Amino acid sequence: MTTEAATVTIVGGGVHGVHLATRLLDTGIVEHSELRIIDPNGLLGGFRQKCRQCGIRELRSPLVHHVSSDPFCLRDFARARGREDELIASDIGAERPTVSLFFDHADWVCDQYGLESVHMDAAATTLVDNGEYVDVVTTAGQFTTEWCLLAIGNGTAYSYPKWARELSATAPVIHVWEPGFDLESIGETAAVGIVGGGITAGQLATALAQPGRTVTLFARSPFRVESLEASTDWMHFSGVVDDLHDLPPASRARARTVADARYDGTIPPHVFRRLRRALDRESLTLEQTEITVATEAGGTVVITCRDGTAKCLDTIICATGFDSPYEGSLFRRLRSESSLQTGYRGAPVLDDESLQWVREDGTRSRVVVSGVAAQHVLGPFARNIIGARRAGDRIVETLEGELAATTRESVRV
Repeated sequence: MTTEAATVTIVGGGVHGVHLATRLLDTGIVEHSELRIIDPNGLLGGFRQKCRQCGIRELRSPLVHHVSSDPFCLRDFARARGREDELIASDIGAERPTVSLFFDHADWVCDQYGLESVHMDAAATTLVDNGEYVDVVTTAGQFTTEWCLLAIGNGTAYSYPKWARELSATAPVIHVWEPGFDLESIGETAAVGIVGGGITAGQLATALAQPGRTVTLFARSPFRVESLEASTDWMHFSGVVDDLHDLPPASRARARTVADARYDGTIPPHVFRRLRRALDRESLTLEQTEITVATEAGGTVVITCRDGTAKCLDTIICATGFDSPYEGSLFRRLRSESSLQTGYRGAPVLDDESLQWVREDGTRSRVVVSGVAAQHVLGPFARNIIGARRAGDRIVETLEGELAATTRESVRV
């Protein structure tokens, strides 16, 4: 992997980072020698691990949402290999891919574009905005780039219940997204508690439910069933996005609008049906209550619930989502050490058209943001695969114009 200066460096090799790379290469904005992708987990490694950790069988999103530029590439990939049976019917009409099909297609796309050759196995620790270029400081050294695309997710900002945070580090309580969690490590006869009432908790509970194992799902509220994470108005970029942009950038009003629009804590119909079957078979128990106290006891956890019931569990898995996406170490350092402007709860102030991070003086930097941190511009689907595609539209248009202008200036000189 070359360490020479790059034209574009993408921090994050997940769905967003890979999709942005394919878009840039497709349009000819950069050549392979001018592109770098930095991620310590490899290409799509973080997303692949999360799917394994909660036992996802098929995706919630439709088959046109994937890493390739061509919306129908995954469908054609499945047809060419006789894998149409891995395109699952959904309640909203569009078929959904199995996890296996999605990642086989994604790996194929990465091979077609030669993305492994531009990937660097490192973690970005901070960025230095130098006006006409950006220094990317990583665990493998410091590198210079003309443009830096931040395509990172929530990082390690896991949300734990208060009672879980009060336990010692040795207590058998873990968050489903912690790197150390392994679905296969749960004992076949273990008494397992799962905390949460959304899609991740539902997928995890049904994946663990099996004869001999006692699985209890603690969901304090009734289940809410929704096919998607928000209204399709946000997916197709109707007037709701224009209304969002009428509010001050990175403001509390924008944050509230996005939060209200997103169906957090919901379960799609296919997961809910699977959950109901497990409950009917009594391979899974539902407790509609909230854990209030937990005590470590000889390698187990004794819990007391709000309704007065108590249980002794071998392990508790929290499927309780994430805290603020702006509290990762990289965003915290940029808030304290750079001139990049932030707003409500540390959200980056982004230009609505280009997704460029705006400096304190109001000028646009060469740091561009995709993913959940762009939700104040792209809305509630920003973190999803469709969010990567929408970000790609803006970023490609921006870089085409900016790099073309740079080329014209170089020719004049």
